[in-house]
Amino acid sequence: MSRPRNIPDTKILEEARACFLEHGAAVSTTLIAERLGISHGVLFQRFGTKEQLLRAALMPPSEPPWMARMRSGPDDRDARTQLHELAEEIFAYLQRIVPCLAVLRSAGMHVESAADRREDLPPVRARREMAAWFSRAIARGLLRSVPPEHAADVFLGSLQFRPFHQHLSNQGFDHAENRAYVAFAVDVICCTLAEADGSGVAQPSR
Repeated sequence: MSRPRNIPDTKILEEARACFLEHGAAVSTTLIAERLGISHGVLFQRFGTKEQLLRAALMPPSEPPWMARMRSGPDDRDARTQLHELAEEIFAYLQRIVPCLAVLRSAGMHVESAADRREDLPPVRARREMAAWFSRAIARGLLRSVPPEHAADVFLGSLQFRPFHQHLSNQGFDHAENRAYVAFAVDVICCTLAEADGSGVAQPSR
């Protein structure tokens, strides 16, 4: 027995996303409709065209969910703890979104086209907000004085490489390996940016 026609849009998008990621942008919308137990017509009544369905299912949000945490910090805790929280959230987000971006690009769709101005692009905004976070951390004495933009590039770059590598190489890492990598990346960054003691040797933030 087929499912009712009042299936929520969130369920349609969830199944469409799974199909696009599994089969690519060329997957038939008929297959998506069959998996949902709805007619092909109902699918297009909801989302108009296959391109609109692709965008709705795979396009990243205008603001990543971790941006609010980045914008509100840092607080009075040590820098390592706060950067580790941010890093885990950003890394998990990138693992979800990188395959989606790849499918969109294979279909000739680009995230850049969704932004009116270059400064509104998610990567540009993320770098700007992360640099501002480092600037505030430096002002509070949590980290030594360095160019905030450099710190932001090192931090975000270390988190971006592994999800892209996993997707392009088809080489997966298990959850424990990824958590260990994120912790290692944060430790390296914090040891580099920690305040120096009297001998001039950088010490980890406590």
